Amino acid sequence: MTWIAPARAALTAAVAVGALLGAPPAHADDASFMKYLNSHGYTARYAGDEPISEPSVRAMGHMICENLHVGRSVEAQLPNYPAWPQFTLIADAARAELCPGS
Repeated sequence: MTWIAPARAALTAAVAVGALLGAPPAHADDASFMKYLNSHGYTARYAGDEPISEPSVRAMGHMICENLHVGRSVEAQLPNYPAWPQFTLIADAARAELCPGS
């Protein structure tokens, strides 16, 4: 039964290729969101120079995504957050890392 080993190898290779092709895209997360911000000049300061906590900026990123999902553009959201001088950067990071495709 010399055909069993090659058939098993072919089946194993087919399953591996199928798993790679059918794998969902990697999901971005809070860590990649913060890494994006920190690598693009984020200062973590409100307009009054008070520090912004990481949980607050992560919450802002998720809120931006939720608004994008219901059709509110970043431009429409921007006037509501004058204390966040880097709102546009946060929105860019959210679109790239938390809600790609928005």
